[in-house]
Amino acid sequence: MTLKFKNVVNNHALNLTKIMIVMGLFLTLVQVNRVGGSVVAIALSKTHQLTPAAIGMIIGIMFLSSALVQIPFGIMLDRFGARRMIVGWSFIAVLGIVIFGLAETTYGLTIGRTLIGIGHGASITGVYLLALAWARPEHVASVAATTIAIAGALGGVIGTAPLAASIEYMGFTNTFLLLALASLFSSCLIWFLVQDKPIGTNTTKIIEGPKEAILGLYEVIKDRNLRPIFAMALCFAVPFATIGGLWAGPYLRDIHGLSPTSAGAVIFVMVLCVNLGTFLYGPLDRIFNTRKWGVLTGVCLMIISLVGLAAFPTAHIAITIVMLAVFSLSSPIFVTLAGHCRGYVPEHYAGRALTFINFLGVGFIFVIQSITGWLVEIALLNDVSILSSYRLVFGLVAILLMISGLIYLFSRDVKPFPDRSIN
Repeated sequence: MTLKFKNVVNNHALNLTKIMIVMGLFLTLVQVNRVGGSVVAIALSKTHQLTPAAIGMIIGIMFLSSALVQIPFGIMLDRFGARRMIVGWSFIAVLGIVIFGLAETTYGLTIGRTLIGIGHGASITGVYLLALAWARPEHVASVAATTIAIAGALGGVIGTAPLAASIEYMGFTNTFLLLALASLFSSCLIWFLVQDKPIGTNTTKIIEGPKEAILGLYEVIKDRNLRPIFAMALCFAVPFATIGGLWAGPYLRDIHGLSPTSAGAVIFVMVLCVNLGTFLYGPLDRIFNTRKWGVLTGVCLMIISLVGLAAFPTAHIAITIVMLAVFSLSSPIFVTLAGHCRGYVPEHYAGRALTFINFLGVGFIFVIQSITGWLVEIALLNDVSILSSYRLVFGLVAILLMISGLIYLFSRDVKPFPDRSIN
């Protein structure tokens, strides 16, 4: 019996590893679209001659469309499972990548990015739900964080300097057609190699009609314990998506005079730091037995970095890179925040809870990216210096983090080990 039990455990571990590797490959390609916004912004400015406001709208629309599908996707994830949701909708994303690569107008570019956002709307939550199904409860955050971190790092490798070089030498269209083909291949791997749950798992299957599904979402939203978490969720993705995903490239070019390739290299460092931070956040909740204070520590570090960039935007490039790196390292609070949220909801509501967090955070990306684009354009039209415009961007994001962090401060912690005596 002991040998049989060990074989079952080993097979379970191998299946978990296989699933996370396949999902990691898929997420790598998803992250190219998410973290490559700053590189794409430079390319769109150069090849399509678009204004800052237009670029901000095009880059941000992907996040808005992804946010708008989070609530229905949450219900569908709970009902149909991660595998079918991710694979089915990824074909929409592939179509969007093709349209984006071929588009020559603002309208076509917007349609393409919209479809990419919809098609990849279930990806991060899907990975978390697979980790929830396959990993031991105390290791869920570490497994999800490790997968997201490694995939994000690889996506960062592709989505920064190499993406800039590919656009420069292969062309905008060829680059995105190649990305579409790779995304299609990774989706097929998920269909054939991934299972939603271990065979023989005893879980209570709750069949819900449309009314029950909506009422279940309402139960999640009305939970008073989750409201401070929802406030923090508004800023779990906005800081890096706005700075690293949109304005870092133009800022490094306009203020520090870096070439697109050199700016891409700095953004690459930022993306590596984001994914190193994701990897580090994973076990921190178990080490310190807290989720709330892990998130708040990251928020404080982001605010300090952004205030430094706003106060000293022309600092030596080495100091600037350090501030951007610290900001990036502390920004990936999602996995820990998701664990905090998950501690309040039953398993059959997990998809809804996590996608509602995504709805808030990803949707707010579009709002802030659009606002910052308009602010920069208005400032330039009114003869405000470009330096002051970037100070405004850094300062605005810092203020948003302060507000969300102060509200989140009133949340009640959900510890990974409630019986541990360490506070």
